[in-house]
Amino acid sequence: MGNSWLIALVTSTLFSAVPLVLAAMGGVLSERSGVVNIALEGFMLAGAFVGFYFGLHSVPMGIFAVLITGAILGLLHAFFTQKARMNPVVSGLGLNLLLAGATRYLALRLFPEGGHIDGLSPNLFLGLAILLPFLLLFTLNQTKFGLRLRAVGENPESARMAGIAPHPPRYWAVMLSGICGTTAGAYLSMADAHTFTSDMSAGKGYVALAAVIFGKWNPLGAAGGALFFGFFYALQTQLQINQYHLNALGIEWTSPFLLDCLPYLMTLLALVSVIGRATPPAALSIEED
Repeated sequence: MGNSWLIALVTSTLFSAVPLVLAAMGGVLSERSGVVNIALEGFMLAGAFVGFYFGLHSVPMGIFAVLITGAILGLLHAFFTQKARMNPVVSGLGLNLLLAGATRYLALRLFPEGGHIDGLSPNLFLGLAILLPFLLLFTLNQTKFGLRLRAVGENPESARMAGIAPHPPRYWAVMLSGICGTTAGAYLSMADAHTFTSDMSAGKGYVALAAVIFGKWNPLGAAGGALFFGFFYALQTQLQINQYHLNALGIEWTSPFLLDCLPYLMTLLALVSVIGRATPPAALSIEED
């Protein structure tokens, strides 16, 4: 029983971390270029919705729609922050609120009774989540695009003096960030739940951003943070499945309502632990003249 419970916990941890890792890689890309991106939550919802809706017709169509939607939303956030000079936090929150409302409304109109798709194997997304942090680390450190992206994220003025225009790398980075975010959402609807429900991202976009900070804007560190938070998602799920009970001080500590708060509590504690020790990219959230 003990071994089977441990195996179930480890397996659940890996798959719980998949959407967090994918979204966190988007956060690393955007923020290493100097653009704050709290729109990951909205990107995930959009990816979950379009993946399910178009996946009802065909899975390849669903995947294509997810990628296109991510690119468009990323470019929209980049346009708001780089061209329209909007505060990135305001832009991100606006996109989150817009996409939360839009996906809820469209879901009620297009499939009020829900639905089900065969979707894709979770193992495909797990493989992508394992590969992507290493690929992103190589890209940031060993390619011209990655070096330029880091340069504009640390000192856009010096990059400009070296002949590197800050806007193109930032547009590409935020666009790719959008694709990562919507792909994370596609996992939720196409490989995990095989359906779409309103607000099914349940704050995972914000948790992914916390993993970016916890991992100090390093792809492998962010993936490790996502795995850490994924463990607590898995733990609360396994405790509920196995109906463990712990009573102390008149409180049922294994109540489903309290257990559901566990991942978010650990996210908060993890962020508090790195305050003052995690150094963001120097130009992050600094507006250019």
